[in-house]
Amino acid sequence: MNSITPTFMLPDLEGMFSVLPGGTNPHYEATRQEARHWIAHYNRLTFGPMMTGFLENCDFELLSCYAYPQLDKEGLRATMDWVGSSTSLAMGTANVSQVNILWYVDEVTDTETGKDAGRTADVVCRTLQEPDYDDGTTLCRLIADFRNNHLARAGPEATRRFLKHCKQTFFTFSKEAELRERSEVLSIRDYLTLRKETSAVRTAFDLSECLMGVDLPEVVYNMDSFRKGYEASMDLIYLANDLYSYDMEQAKGHSGANVITVVMKAKKIGLQEASDYIGTLCKDLLSDFQGSQREMEALVCKAKKGEAGIFRDAVRVLETYGHLVRGNVEWCFETERYFGKENKNIRKSLLVTLLPENSVSRPLDE
Repeated sequence: MNSITPTFMLPDLEGMFSVLPGGTNPHYEATRQEARHWIAHYNRLTFGPMMTGFLENCDFELLSCYAYPQLDKEGLRATMDWVGSSTSLAMGTANVSQVNILWYVDEVTDTETGKDAGRTADVVCRTLQEPDYDDGTTLCRLIADFRNNHLARAGPEATRRFLKHCKQTFFTFSKEAELRERSEVLSIRDYLTLRKETSAVRTAFDLSECLMGVDLPEVVYNMDSFRKGYEASMDLIYLANDLYSYDMEQAKGHSGANVITVVMKAKKIGLQEASDYIGTLCKDLLSDFQGSQREMEALVCKAKKGEAGIFRDAVRVLETYGHLVRGNVEWCFETERYFGKENKNIRKSLLVTLLPENSVSRPLDE
């Protein structure tokens, strides 16, 4: 009897998010070459040819191009160094090599224990926060380079939030690794709470504010009107990534840390129903985000003297979040990270054919 290869349809997030601002950064080509030149040396030191080729085809720099179209060349380079590269690490030795800061998390902590992931988080956070800290590793030196090269232009409030959220993000990876060790699948509520941190979206938001020259006071982040848009856009980004990465993660045996698996278990429904459920959730979140934008724009008109500028900056920041939401989805179909050579076909059809479970392995040194 012939076996049926499982498939599922993705929700059309690209069409859904087309109402948000789009565009690409005009400094992409020149800045990409600079970023790749910087990374290439560490790539060769850290990865084998197969992993190097995979990471190059991911084109992480293009994510910055889509997500930050409004930044100047220096700002775009900073986002490429933070968001658009990949770090590797040889835990248990004195040699830690970084070829990026954020994407290291996805590839490397997938192979780490909770204890190892916690040790990595400690190095990253101490280096970002303590100018004199140096444990002698390449990881430490490169994060120090990022701090010295790019954070100087940030205001005090934006910097404080960035450092706080970096700590939350990187230390939460150790919890995710512990859950993976136990093969534990969380409830929907607990998973979404965890995913807000492991997605690192907060740091991407903070970085955009830093590089725009905006320094919103904390009181804005405590406003319900602003907070609603902040939370909704963050959720939209990591939910999209979970949808698109599901096949890759289940093929690596890591599907437990994905919203599709969480929803399937909690709701006792199938794969397609879970995908549809998340698509509906994204529609509701998009409505929340747009409502937040309208409310903040109204506050600009009603603001007292001296407050209008702050609210205008808040509107600009929300617009930047919209760029990140839309740009993230567009990049996911341009890169080969999630769908390999089938990315263009899946973009048109939205039909994903699952790879065999536990069929994919990407050792860092091969």
